[in-house]
Amino acid sequence: MTDYEPDFHNPHPEPHQNVIRAVPHPGELDARGIPITCPNCHARRDWLLLNVRHHVFVRCRCATEWHEPDLTRDYFDQYFTEPEREWANFDTAMRALAFDGLLAGVMWD
Repeated sequence: MTDYEPDFHNPHPEPHQNVIRAVPHPGELDARGIPITCPNCHARRDWLLLNVRHHVFVRCRCATEWHEPDLTRDYFDQYFTEPEREWANFDTAMRALAFDGLLAGVMWD
């Protein structure tokens, strides 16, 4: 047996890696008709929407993150086009996208 042939007698499962899709959302979110605010710093805009399987999470610049059940996967898909970048891990991605808490409270016009 060569190295590239699968070993059917001793199968090893492929390592599972969760895929997290992320898209910046600079404006306000109002899925319920009421603007969503960060429970930690009370920001009302400049979010990172994260999609993990069928769930959508909202992440603030202060690094607070929460599951937002009123934001559906369909809502996320309206803003997500295609992957632009891939990172080795979640923390590296959050630093690169400036959602690691370093810019907490910073607002741009």
